[in-house]
Amino acid sequence: MNRLLVVQQQHRWLVFDGASVRLLEARPRLDRPAIVIGDFGGAGSNVISLEGSPAHAVALIEKRLRSDGLIDGESKILIHKSRSMGGGYQTLFTAIELEAWQQNYSWAESQADHCLLVPVTSLLWHATGTGQGVVLHSGNQVSALAVFKHSIVYRSALAYSDEPADLLMTVGALAEQFAADLEDGEDDVAQLTMRWCTVLAGREDGAADTGAALREVFSARSGMQVAAVPSRRVTDEAGIGYDSSIDWLAAAATPLIAVNRPTSRIAYVAERVLPLASAASLLIALSLAALSGRWALSAGEANRRAERLSQEVQQIDMRIAAMHERQGVPEGFDETLALVERAAALHGDLDPEASLRLVRSAAAGDVRILRLRLDAQTTAPRAGAAAMAPERTLRVDGMVEAGRGRPGMQIADFVERLRRQGFDPVPADPQSNLGAQGSGSFFSYLLRIRPAATITGGER
Repeated sequence: MNRLLVVQQQHRWLVFDGASVRLLEARPRLDRPAIVIGDFGGAGSNVISLEGSPAHAVALIEKRLRSDGLIDGESKILIHKSRSMGGGYQTLFTAIELEAWQQNYSWAESQADHCLLVPVTSLLWHATGTGQGVVLHSGNQVSALAVFKHSIVYRSALAYSDEPADLLMTVGALAEQFAADLEDGEDDVAQLTMRWCTVLAGREDGAADTGAALREVFSARSGMQVAAVPSRRVTDEAGIGYDSSIDWLAAAATPLIAVNRPTSRIAYVAERVLPLASAASLLIALSLAALSGRWALSAGEANRRAERLSQEVQQIDMRIAAMHERQGVPEGFDETLALVERAAALHGDLDPEASLRLVRSAAAGDVRILRLRLDAQTTAPRAGAAAMAPERTLRVDGMVEAGRGRPGMQIADFVERLRRQGFDPVPADPQSNLGAQGSGSFFSYLLRIRPAATITGGER
């Protein structure tokens, strides 16, 4: 639903609805959301310099206006902007008669739909940035605002009527006063960019453009270049055409500068955002639908792959079952296994003949070998381990006779040569029955084969 744009000009009301405009003498009854740009019956706006804290601006402004005779009754002071300067501050304000304020505020709040009430001076400030200025022509009132980094310049003038001659004279005088205010300031006026905005300017087809003529007069009398803001053509109920920059004004009107209650402003924003939220919800719903369809297709493909895998698993299980049926231990397998294990044990056991040759080679004439015997010993098992089979070792008994080999080193050389042959010699107690063999030194060793060595015969 398109919103209505309403402008209050002194005691006249302009209702813009698309390309049409209605000119009313009384407050209209609005049936749609609307933005109302109000001057509150010609309320006066101005810029004032004060000292102290900006928190006391309202009381100080009202006191100053009463002492100057500008107001005599109860008033509503609207502070549009306060800016620090020097030892004080500068404030842009509007003083509204309390009765006019209450009537306009109550009327805006009582509308059937959301109605934002925006003071025209707040709108001008919001539409103007630093280093910019704007001139607003609304009915028979012309206002000029310039914003600098450290100061604000504002002037307003009211013509006797909205006739072209009266407006031209008022605009010329306003331009001179405005230019004088700019020269009295300390800011760089050459960098100021001015714009012209006309709320409603009548122009019959083929007639001169009244807004352009007023803009030229202001530019000539102030010495500044003034550019027109975008405007469009609207017609009233009688078919009379007008030029209007209402769209430019409405673009600067936001709930932040409205004077409605916070709940009314929030409701207005919610209604404006609702179509966007609905569109976003629809987009999300469509995205979810597309995503769910994609997931459904993916799930179907996954199910088909799972069925194929299940069939393959069943075929493999059938082949495994068939192989199990063909597998089995043949008769006589245990006897054959025992024979193979016995053969493996014999293959890895000591070879007495080869061992004898190796021991004889290790003696090398340094010692005398008295006896070489094959013993079987059982090693105690570790805790929790099964009993170990008997370990077969060689026992060598010998003696050392004086005059052979290196004195005192015969046994050590013999043991070293045994190690090189692959044995692991372990000393043992000599047996007592060796004493009758001679008068030499007796010795005995148990010979085990190291795990990495295998005695198969022949000398090393």
